[in-house]
Amino acid sequence: MKQAFVIALGRFTMASEFQVYFNETAFNRALGHFSQAAERGLEALGFLLGNVFSFDGSKYVLVEDYVTADNDATAVSVSFSPTAFERLAQELKQKQENVIVGWAHSHPSYGCFLSSTDVRTQTVFFPEDFHFALVCDPVRAESKAFKVRDGRTREVSFAVVRKK
Repeated sequence: MKQAFVIALGRFTMASEFQVYFNETAFNRALGHFSQAAERGLEALGFLLGNVFSFDGSKYVLVEDYVTADNDATAVSVSFSPTAFERLAQELKQKQENVIVGWAHSHPSYGCFLSSTDVRTQTVFFPEDFHFALVCDPVRAESKAFKVRDGRTREVSFAVVRKK
């Protein structure tokens, strides 16, 4: 039997429960991508794959993987390049046991928040109640998760777990 250990926490209070759990490998894959882009002064972007579960009447997401493809990026914006979607489609086809549970992108050196463009992206492309956005600032070593509902942005709790 594998045991899981929480190794990093997003915003958390003792009265709340985690809404998102990251497999350590998936979280580190995203951070590695963001750090490489930040070294060149660029943002980066990818999809978060996993599944939605329910425990005691509450839903939570388990992120199992991070996938990305060529990004068109600047210091303050990022999108997938036109050629990225073929590669993403191939990766998603291979990982059929997972669904897209959210997206992740970086804000190198300017903190973790959802810009108005990010809120629009979340609202249009990630409308399910389990969808969320992870924003990382690899320069400041910060990460936050967000959901958008009814036009309102709220931070959600998350944990990174290591399987042993």
